[in-house]
Amino acid sequence: LKKYFEPGALFSYPAYRNLWISTILTILAMSAFPIALAVTVLDAGGTITTLGLILGARVLSGVLFSPVGGVVVDRLPRKTVLIAADGFRAVIGSVVVFIDPAQISMWILGLIVVLMGISDGFGAPAAQALMPSILPDHLLPAGNVVKGIAFKGSTIAGPGVAGIIVVSLGTHATYVATSIFFLVGAALLFRINEGAKVASENPQTT
Repeated sequence: LKKYFEPGALFSYPAYRNLWISTILTILAMSAFPIALAVTVLDAGGTITTLGLILGARVLSGVLFSPVGGVVVDRLPRKTVLIAADGFRAVIGSVVVFIDPAQISMWILGLIVVLMGISDGFGAPAAQALMPSILPDHLLPAGNVVKGIAFKGSTIAGPGVAGIIVVSLGTHATYVATSIFFLVGAALLFRINEGAKVASENPQTT
């Protein structure tokens, strides 16, 4: 692992390190949220069918808005779009904390999930488009591979983390945890100086 931190190596670029850690936190939160949501839906009297429709609405809204997110990313700073997406997801995720599960409407949960999916549609293309701005061309393949490993690992670990928090502290604590993950991930992005020339010429600047 030492070779990845040597000058000029992948993790010698602070901007990439920040994005990598931010990705882990964001994907953990994205993977944990549906677990807490499932418990909330069932506690509120929803059926398995209702749960499936609500979770499916997030995926569908994310897919439908990904092209829109791509267009926005082409026109606005990618870091800004990604920070906005993470911040919005943190707010949306925390809203459920203030709603009584016994009285919550399935329509409200559905709206929350759709909004979360829309923000996913903006965050994913922004994160991908940011890579060429923080790494030189010859490190992009390795950077994408390592980031992909972090993505898949966090996707697998997220539901387990959510399950532990739900069992030990409850669903509200899980929503709070996911919001914190999103916020910390967004905070790390503020330190990124978007610009390929900066990244390739001076790996020690953010």
